[in-house]
Amino acid sequence: MAFLLNAIYLSLLAVGLPYFLYLAIKRGKYRQGWSEKFFGSLPKRSGDQPCAWFHAVSVGEVLQLGPLLQQFRDRNPDWAIVVTTTTKTGMSVAREKYPNVTTCYCPLDFSWAVNRALNRIRPDLLVLVELEIWPNLIRSAKNRAVRVAVVNGRISSKSFRGYQRAGWFFRWLLGKIDCVAAQNETYGERLA
Repeated sequence: MAFLLNAIYLSLLAVGLPYFLYLAIKRGKYRQGWSEKFFGSLPKRSGDQPCAWFHAVSVGEVLQLGPLLQQFRDRNPDWAIVVTTTTKTGMSVAREKYPNVTTCYCPLDFSWAVNRALNRIRPDLLVLVELEIWPNLIRSAKNRAVRVAVVNGRISSKSFRGYQRAGWFFRWLLGKIDCVAAQNETYGERLA
């Protein structure tokens, strides 16, 4: 499965490369975090305390983490916390709002990048905000006995129809998630 996903991702990257280069040159996007994103070179965690990895894609999701991180820290003061994001603005907000946790870019869903990131962070818990489901990341985390949770999960009716078309794959993938906290009952029913 990892080989097939890597091949699909690399094909999509090759097709979109001119566009991404244009955005990097003209608008300054995608210039930061290359080593973290493509090679999983996240900061290597020292110590043996338990660790929770929270992934929030961009600014909106990063801001949602505030109350959750505070409650988590209050209940688990001995845990290390890592917050990852995907966008430059998300990273800027994460570093400003959460200076007492490790912040870095999340690896792209290439198997080599997520495996290296997992080896460096060594999380016990992976928390994905709003149903950021990356198959290689989730599969690799579960292979290491990492618990996986989704918080503030949502799935639009359009996405739900798309998930149903590839139902076997999404049933397999969502079946690897240990806990889903959906935004509302409708989203919860769709995810179930």
